[in-house]
Amino acid sequence: MSRGDAARVAHIFTRPQTRARTATPLLAFIAGDFADAIAQAWPAPHGEFFALPAARRHAAAIALVGLARREMAPGELRRMVEFARDAVVAEALAGEFAQGLMRALAKAGERLWEHRDYRTFLGLLAEPMGAEVLRHLDEVRPLFFAPLAALPPALRLATIVRVLPSQAAATDLARAFHIAVRMRTPDAAARIARRWSAGGDLRAVFTRAQEDLTPDAFRGPDPAPALAVPFVRVTSRKQLEQIALEFRNCLADHAARIAEGRMAVYAWRVEPAAAVALTWDAAGWRLAEAKAADNVDLDEAQLRELVRGLETWGVRTGPSVQNLMSRLDDYASGTSYISPLGASFVEQLALGDLWT
Repeated sequence: MSRGDAARVAHIFTRPQTRARTATPLLAFIAGDFADAIAQAWPAPHGEFFALPAARRHAAAIALVGLARREMAPGELRRMVEFARDAVVAEALAGEFAQGLMRALAKAGERLWEHRDYRTFLGLLAEPMGAEVLRHLDEVRPLFFAPLAALPPALRLATIVRVLPSQAAATDLARAFHIAVRMRTPDAAARIARRWSAGGDLRAVFTRAQEDLTPDAFRGPDPAPALAVPFVRVTSRKQLEQIALEFRNCLADHAARIAEGRMAVYAWRVEPAAAVALTWDAAGWRLAEAKAADNVDLDEAQLRELVRGLETWGVRTGPSVQNLMSRLDDYASGTSYISPLGASFVEQLALGDLWT
């Protein structure tokens, strides 16, 4: 046989093997981003993989995304997922947090999730209150456990989770919880969580949250933070007018609130320099705005540096108490569309809300 004939024969015998390691359209539909990796362990037509119970398919995905306690070659993964007992599979994937894993994955649906969803799921499974609620979900899918993941551990209670209409609502409730605790003392967290989880519908839970965004004792504004260099605080009308001219903005329009002690303005002398406004509400001083000259937005790296500096002085970020109370009221009243804050760092700062 000539060298050319041998090459053609080799091509004939290797071509089906190459096709076998390629995901079929059905596998691509069910497995999404995992399809090619699964095709390496379960070659086309992937019949043995399709025959697996849903829990075993999701177990394979957890291993393939690198979240198992140890790495496995495709052959080892296949043997474990197809033949090992549930307890063995769960222990290989989650170690000491294996209890309930396979029962939860049995309710995870036929299609595999995205990578980040498995990470979130395992994080909840490792947290006692999160795991308890997961076990009681009728369907363990990202749509249903994303609100649970958005809550702080103290609020991961069935009476709260079952009324949440969306992840955005859970995120706002989490914000309200952190602010309600901030208004009081850290040991108030357990008491607030018990009160909010006392039962009732969405309106009842969110109305309690609104009520706790009003502090137990009223007080006026604290002194504005004495920020160190490179911050320069505006302390007079003349200085405010100079800053407004330098940065070509409308800060001078806020003179009355600055004079009342409910707003504080600083020049942040970095490159590029920025005008920074803090406002006071019942939760303390909050970053309300930060702009370079001509109201040019700062980039994310600058904002992160700014926030790090302000946090050392106890300045918070995010929506104002008034804005958050309004959002909670919309949820409680069943408003059909409530625009969530974006997920990015910059969007979560909720800048530009100078009046509230």
